[in-house]
Amino acid sequence: MTPGMTIWRCAACRTGFFPERLLCSRCHGETFATDRVYEALIEEISIIRHMLGQENWQPRRIASVRTSDGQRITVGLRDESGPGDTIELFEEGAAPFGRAKPK
Repeated sequence: MTPGMTIWRCAACRTGFFPERLLCSRCHGETFATDRVYEALIEEISIIRHMLGQENWQPRRIASVRTSDGQRITVGLRDESGPGDTIELFEEGAAPFGRAKPK
């Protein structure tokens, strides 16, 4: 588990993106550098109940979140956090996840 999650930031205007882009939608720049964001606000929750081709699938919670930098990202949830909660972001492999921030 790696704290935070990778985003790509335009070298020209510093706008952040996830997933990686070929062109910046703001300034049309072509050069990006990796950066990290560490928290997000949950906007919506969904549950994936079935996955085609998978055996022994267990329902999984996903969330549409807005990062502290303004990106909207879908992440897997590792706890019972809900809409309006601020979560910490982390990566397992290349997949983004979130969970409640420690108090």
